[in-house]
Amino acid sequence: MRRLGIALVCAAAVAVPSVAQLSGSWEASLLILPSPPGVALEACVLTLAYGVAAGWQITSTSTFGTLGLTGQAFGVNGEFGPLALTGGIDFNPQDIGTVMVSYPLGCTPQTESVTLTAPAYKSAWFKAELNLFGVGVAFKLNHWAYPYTLDPTDPDDVEDYSWPCCPPQTQSYTLLALIITAPPATSIARFSDCCTGLAFTDVTLTLSGASLCCGITHNIEVYFTKAGFGYLSFTIDLPLCCGISIEASTTYTVAQKTLAVKPKWNGLGQACFEVYGDVLWDDAITGFAIYGYKLRCDFSSCSYAEFLTALDVAKIEEILDEEDLFQDSEFEYVKLGLCGPGCCGGMYTLTVAVYFQPAGTLFGFTRIGVDLGVPLLANFKLTLSFGVTATGGPTTLSVGWVLTF
Repeated sequence: MRRLGIALVCAAAVAVPSVAQLSGSWEASLLILPSPPGVALEACVLTLAYGVAAGWQITSTSTFGTLGLTGQAFGVNGEFGPLALTGGIDFNPQDIGTVMVSYPLGCTPQTESVTLTAPAYKSAWFKAELNLFGVGVAFKLNHWAYPYTLDPTDPDDVEDYSWPCCPPQTQSYTLLALIITAPPATSIARFSDCCTGLAFTDVTLTLSGASLCCGITHNIEVYFTKAGFGYLSFTIDLPLCCGISIEASTTYTVAQKTLAVKPKWNGLGQACFEVYGDVLWDDAITGFAIYGYKLRCDFSSCSYAEFLTALDVAKIEEILDEEDLFQDSEFEYVKLGLCGPGCCGGMYTLTVAVYFQPAGTLFGFTRIGVDLGVPLLANFKLTLSFGVTATGGPTTLSVGWVLTF
């Protein structure tokens, strides 16, 4: 009954736009296999947007799970001529679980078990950006309640409860950023407050896409903290011929130097070979540590073939920021992505990934995962996710949809 109630709440909420002239989307997913537990709600995300005035909009994002409302966020965005304003606030409706909080080096303790309270405020942010004569000046404010540190404006950020302040500074954390952009240069200066007063944190200076000559471009990034020099990164894109180019980057820190080289080819598609590793340095280069390599061929914006081999799985997952990329003894995958026009508008997408381990199964095969998205209507897309293993793991099947209105 609880699952049915949640589904009814989501369905009822979708009917609101016809009354209030809202826009938004409804995204949901149902777990079909393994059975038991049978059919279960994996996720239900309802996003609503309401235009309160010309150029101004209020948004709401509600996330539902098997226990009901699990996440709630509100946002606002608008413009005053060249001045753009955005902001948001995030809440924890009901999570009272226990999490492990980690603190920076030098803090005592280094980790601590914390029980969340709910309902509770998590974070808020505000950004004002002014663009005049090709120069952008932005002011961004982030505020977090302990122990939440997820940046709601960063889609790649993952909440891992890494609190930036030493105990007992555990009430809140504030981060201010001044961002100045004058292409190709960007400067980001940040200031933070651990309930002890505002203090300088770091500054990043970036020169992106600057041209040297003959089609050669380079990027330079310098990073400083209040402790001094952080790193210097230099990347150069060198065109050779026939659509072939080489991208080489070197990063210098106080403790080490790293080097990455990526040959590229722009022909019928785009091929990119990337090696992940580190430079072994002892007053001079003494060798190279290779963690893995990847070959990717892009045939269109969403059709590609990709081959990844990890010689050091932990390092590869850290570099790619994908903690559960491989399971158990897996070290390699082959992935194929396809897309094309759907029958009723939109584009269908298909991704097939095959994973391998060194030994123990036929050809080392461990599992295969398939993700399919098919537009059935101009504003309705059906999604399917299927996984099967050769190592005794359960077969998984999820069916979902994305409705926009």
